[in-house]
Amino acid sequence: MNNVNPQIDVRLVEYQANKLQELINEMNNCCQERIYLEAKMFGLPPSELKCLALFDGHRYLTAMTVAGKLEVAKSRATVIIDNLVRKGLLQRAPDPNDARVKLVSLTPKGQRKVREIEEFVFHLHSQLLGQIEASQRPNIISALEVLRSAMESIKAQLQV
Repeated sequence: MNNVNPQIDVRLVEYQANKLQELINEMNNCCQERIYLEAKMFGLPPSELKCLALFDGHRYLTAMTVAGKLEVAKSRATVIIDNLVRKGLLQRAPDPNDARVKLVSLTPKGQRKVREIEEFVFHLHSQLLGQIEASQRPNIISALEVLRSAMESIKAQLQV
């Protein structure tokens, strides 16, 4: 027979759920603030910085794809893309398979800017690791992987 008091278990889970929510919210806010500061450093609005990041691993994107990934209306995505085209960071080309569609890609200047941003973010993450004891890093990374997996599982349940 299990001698664990169910009342204690419920309170413990409630405490842990509240603490998890608080920590995730604080980390999310910290990341959002970092993106804002990072965008300011690179002379871009956060929406344009996020748009450039979408091209990681993609040669071309469409305005619809950008809108979906940024979770904005297509008209808003078009404004963001137009601004980046004016800055020489993105370019448009006709889709050879559908004349109605324009393919959006990074220009050489845009590729350099993305590389510069990626290097900066890598440096930030290296600094972050530098503030954590080397012996704790594997456990923290492992715990984050478990958390990410659990979050992906819950997200999949919500999408049904």
